[in-house]
Amino acid sequence: MQADVTQGTVNSETVSADFFTRLVAYLIDAVIVGVPFFVLMIILPMMLAYVVGLVLSIGYLIYFWSTTGQTFGKKAMGLKVVSAEHGGVLTAQEAGLRYVGYIVSSIPFSLGFFWIIWDPNHDGWHDKIAKTKVIKVS
Repeated sequence: MQADVTQGTVNSETVSADFFTRLVAYLIDAVIVGVPFFVLMIILPMMLAYVVGLVLSIGYLIYFWSTTGQTFGKKAMGLKVVSAEHGGVLTAQEAGLRYVGYIVSSIPFSLGFFWIIWDPNHDGWHDKIAKTKVIKVS
């Protein structure tokens, strides 16, 4: 089901976008974040490059999740992250919680991300933790 987020009609029956579409969006974002990280690795000491790269990566995700709901990868794939509770763009706190959910999803062999394949609503663990949906938009 495609949700009409302008009317806040996201509900418990709204089905999130499928795993493979979300994976492609993630890979696009990984390239966008990865290229500057690679440049940092060349010009900065390794530890400093990792710290700066991590901060930039977290900032990229939280900023776009909490302003438009769409990173460049999600926008390219016609996806948007919204609150499952109110259907709107996430607050900075909700976006931060979603990022913490990313960490939880990745710890046991990325099972929380693969959960999107088996979950009937295509929700990953991070979606369940932060009460978010990744929906298709036109």
